[in-house]
Amino acid sequence: MQERPSDKDKEVLTVEEIAEDLRVSEGTVRRWIRSGKLPAFGLGQYRIRRADYEKFLDKYRTGQID
Repeated sequence: MQERPSDKDKEVLTVEEIAEDLRVSEGTVRRWIRSGKLPAFGLGQYRIRRADYEKFLDKYRTGQID
């Protein structure tokens, strides 16, 4: 039986929310997305799954992302 996604897995964030949370520019967040460091989806406006954002933060905190 396949597990159902949790609410956390379904929650999405915007570039603006992440930029505000990390106190960086929206351009920085978009660069991370374009470079593949931060997974995102969407056309025109990116959306980032909270679970992907938290994985990104873990890598960022441990110095695995510049």
